[in-house]
Amino acid sequence: MSHRLHAIILHGVFILSGISALIYQLVWQRALLTIYGSNVESVAMVVAAFLAGLGIGSILGGWISKSARAPLVLLFGLAELGVGAYGLISLKLFDAVGALTSVQSHGLTTGALVFLLVFLPTLLMGATLPLLVAHQVRDTAHVGQSVSRLYFVNTLGAALGAFIAAHWLLGSFGMSGTTRIAACLNAAAALVVLLALRRPVVESADQSATPIAPPLCEISFRTALVWSALSGFLALSWEIVWSRVFNFVSASQAPVFGYMLGSYLLGLAIGSLLSPRLLNQEGDLRRKLARWVTISTVASILVAPLTGEAASYLSWELGYFFIIVAGALIGLTFPLLCHATIPPGKDTGSQLSRLYLANIIGSGAGSLLTGFVFMEWLSLHVVSYLLLGISLLWIRNIASARHFRSLASTALLVVGLNVGSFWWLYEHLQYKHEFTSGMRFAQTIESRHGVITVDTSGAVYGNGAYDGMIGTKLDPKSWLVRPYFLSAVRDRIENVLVIGVASGSWTQILVNHPQVKHVTAIELSHGYLDLIRARPEVASLLTNPKLELVIDDGRRWLRQHPDARFDAIVMNTTHHWREFASALLSREFLTEVKAHLTPDGIAFWNCTESPRAARTGMEVFPHTLMVMNHCLASNAPLEPNRERWQKVLAAYHIDGQPVIAPAQIEGVLDFLNGEALPVPGDMWHWCRSPAMESAWGGAKIITDDNLGHEYP
Repeated sequence: MSHRLHAIILHGVFILSGISALIYQLVWQRALLTIYGSNVESVAMVVAAFLAGLGIGSILGGWISKSARAPLVLLFGLAELGVGAYGLISLKLFDAVGALTSVQSHGLTTGALVFLLVFLPTLLMGATLPLLVAHQVRDTAHVGQSVSRLYFVNTLGAALGAFIAAHWLLGSFGMSGTTRIAACLNAAAALVVLLALRRPVVESADQSATPIAPPLCEISFRTALVWSALSGFLALSWEIVWSRVFNFVSASQAPVFGYMLGSYLLGLAIGSLLSPRLLNQEGDLRRKLARWVTISTVASILVAPLTGEAASYLSWELGYFFIIVAGALIGLTFPLLCHATIPPGKDTGSQLSRLYLANIIGSGAGSLLTGFVFMEWLSLHVVSYLLLGISLLWIRNIASARHFRSLASTALLVVGLNVGSFWWLYEHLQYKHEFTSGMRFAQTIESRHGVITVDTSGAVYGNGAYDGMIGTKLDPKSWLVRPYFLSAVRDRIENVLVIGVASGSWTQILVNHPQVKHVTAIELSHGYLDLIRARPEVASLLTNPKLELVIDDGRRWLRQHPDARFDAIVMNTTHHWREFASALLSREFLTEVKAHLTPDGIAFWNCTESPRAARTGMEVFPHTLMVMNHCLASNAPLEPNRERWQKVLAAYHIDGQPVIAPAQIEGVLDFLNGEALPVPGDMWHWCRSPAMESAWGGAKIITDDNLGHEYP
């Protein structure tokens, strides 16, 4: 087999490997968060576990590659088969382990479990790069060229995997079908390698390749380890910054993370592909590295403000292009470091694996430090400036004093010209084409859980999506009829669980219910507590003795409290199309809710006009009503009673004030006259199960596997 054909096949299977790896990452991350919670801590644990497995795997692959007799291509094929085999059983394994452990798992225990669940496959994934680099260096004797090409094809495959999974696979095949497709890709890559590359290469070098001068090892290996870690730290930190921007501007649409990640990986792949051209240019590598780190830093910090401007005047999707450009510049760093540090030889794979591990350790540190600490205490623009400062310190360590002054002054000038765009960034991202220069939020709260904004009318938005108005007063034709409606169907409501506190309005209404004795409220983001404290309509909620407030993932809390029972479980949660929305609308979750109700307890959740969400409730509960856009369900019959409701409303007070004027109570009770068949767009009515069955009986139910509306 010719060297050209050998290289083409090798690169092709590494693309398949990259596609499957990213598919697994997206699916496994989602599956593990469904089991162990979707809060920031669980996300960080999953990411750290992935990175740890990849890093240890790279060390293992590098150690194996030191042996001149090691069948590197064969080992690569076996690793792919191992990943595919694990992929086929992964989701069932996660479910089984989760059922056994999620009740008692906390903190370090959860982290250890997540690590163990993803360790073996990520170990095998991490070993593939040093194995193939060592194999190709045996033929080319060029480390920079080998790393850049293989890093390019693998990262290109990863980008394709992110795009394909987000745009097509997850929506069409669900998580289980998507993992089976990924396993088939692993098997195809392994079979091609094992069958097609058994024949020896007849050419000793790739004659068509652009010649690259042997490295001069201008950078000591210890220094390169530190710089590789720093490169990974900055790369992951910028990804976190961009994730917040795109999560906010899209109002947390699930596919957007896949598109953003795919754009970033595509940029990294392009940068790796272009790096050989830089290696051929005259000049010392330290100077090149300093220059390109400066340019990549400027490009990275400008992604957020440029995306904000594009959202207002063109289209926010242009932000993907900005990420590709920044990613391409970031992608130049690792091959440059490798070529400037590692000489060709039998230790190439081993040294590469150590640089790769340092990069992964830095990435993990970036995920934890930036995601947990910086994002918790600093605003987005301050985090961006902090990362700029860290980059400049690194550049100062690379470049001479004179060269550094030139680079730093240029970078600060470019960033300074765009500093104004940061001050009203979230207004640009939320209002988009409706933005005008005078628009400002009344309140903006940033934390590691996301961004909460309040406009001048009192409307609350969580990560760019409408969360409701702040208020508790009940008027005829008010949407607040929904939380007050619980008294129309039940005589006794004493113990209530609220999942999703948000602005606090509904929780304030429920905790002041005349019959309620205790309310347990679960909220994922503690930022909403700052919002509640600042609003007189709901501020007393936090000091109400009947309230027990817990910062946690609602689904995880239910699993960890299997014996808890409630007269009502209320979830006025997010839009059905947002990321993780199906975790609160799925058949599996509603079954969990059902198990936590008293015999005549009621569940009440926001379907946000999704026929599938309503149909899923009808699948789980024997008795259902539709109250505007909320499904009301129970194991016992549901029948509204006008007299009971009137009695409770007359006795209802919040902060010593009646929730409704006596003269207006009859106007609210008239809502019971609005029983009708569901009409799209007309929410001011309620209906019984036969009408729901007639309207939505043919809708597809939502499950943990099919992810509902998240991936169209």
